[in-house]
Amino acid sequence: MIPLAIKARQILDSRHEKTIAVEVENSEGRFEASAPSGKSIGKNEKTAFGKDINFSIEAINLLGRKICSERIVLNSFDDLRKIEDFVRKIDKTSRLEIFGANALYALEAALLKAMAASNKEELWQFLLEENKNEKIRLPLPLGNVIGGGMHIEQKQKTDFQEFLFLPRTQHFFDAYFINLQAYKIAKKLLVEKDSEWQGELTDENALAPTLSNEDVLKIMIEAKREIEEKFGVEIGIGIDVAASSFYHGFYYYKNKKAKLSRDQQLEYIARIAKKHGLTYVEDPLHEEDFSGFARLRKILAKLNVRCLVCGDDLTCTQLSRVEKAVGENAIDALLIKPNQVGSLLETKDVIDFAKHNNITPIISHRSGETCDDTIAHLAVGWQLPFIKTGVLGKERFAKLHALLRIERKL
Repeated sequence: MIPLAIKARQILDSRHEKTIAVEVENSEGRFEASAPSGKSIGKNEKTAFGKDINFSIEAINLLGRKICSERIVLNSFDDLRKIEDFVRKIDKTSRLEIFGANALYALEAALLKAMAASNKEELWQFLLEENKNEKIRLPLPLGNVIGGGMHIEQKQKTDFQEFLFLPRTQHFFDAYFINLQAYKIAKKLLVEKDSEWQGELTDENALAPTLSNEDVLKIMIEAKREIEEKFGVEIGIGIDVAASSFYHGFYYYKNKKAKLSRDQQLEYIARIAKKHGLTYVEDPLHEEDFSGFARLRKILAKLNVRCLVCGDDLTCTQLSRVEKAVGENAIDALLIKPNQVGSLLETKDVIDFAKHNNITPIISHRSGETCDDTIAHLAVGWQLPFIKTGVLGKERFAKLHALLRIERKL
């Protein structure tokens, strides 16, 4: 595939903030990808844009003209290295402070879509590689149903950022359907139990009550029971603590009005994980506390709690940080957010390393999303077991509906 034109432009994400879309034209047509952005951003993420978004747009357009004028041939995933070699001539910083990680991600994703089309394939098919002859599995959706934290600006809210459901089904469609039903039940319960809630939603369209973490977990348990009784489907409960967002030497809880030390935070998370049967806990401690994550895993094991301890801000899709987390036995799982690192080659290296070390990779959306469906295709093409999304909203549906289409095709 030889690109005929590459053009970047500014668009707005779901939070109405500026981001980048890139369009690649080849003999098969035009193919677009765009970059999301996070609200709760790990300090170890690479720089989203260069000096500003306009600088990154101009950098892509300049690079695009060079790629097209030199008729660079791009036929395989590994050919993205040619693009990154060009980028590294422009930007030699370790955090992509000139070109921008969001810019690189949008560019590479659009190029991959164009390559796939030139190969008469969809992106997920193009990426399957060595798995082409094996049974293809779709990821199960980890759905954000209730939220708070940095995902909404309101006076009274949950300190934890997300409360999630994870249906255990054979087919993606069934899990998608169960998450929708769980959302409806949780909404009904909030109307009954939170007199101050006026229907507010988070950036990810999760329900945003004024209740405490523990009261929300009780609602999640009640919704779980109703779902399991009605549909006969097992459904797990998870939380994204996003602990770095309220850590300042201590963990400051505003809703429950508490100041916890590290040991108290460990005891608190372990206690609620056991009490409520949590199957997933994300970022339970601040983003530099590798040993604290490891301690939590040991405590949960002693309590016979089978729960994935997941790193996001801890690992930031950075191979060096994932290697450190694995070396210290700090995690069972990690979030994969390609725009945290920019390079899809580096993203794939992180996934391969995680799989090799029996760490569960979970590809994830961001709070500021677009209608781009690339991560759905990455999830299938790279055979990832879970995808973390919201449940409602056109930007979330873009990913979920792409997976429904892929499942129908299979």
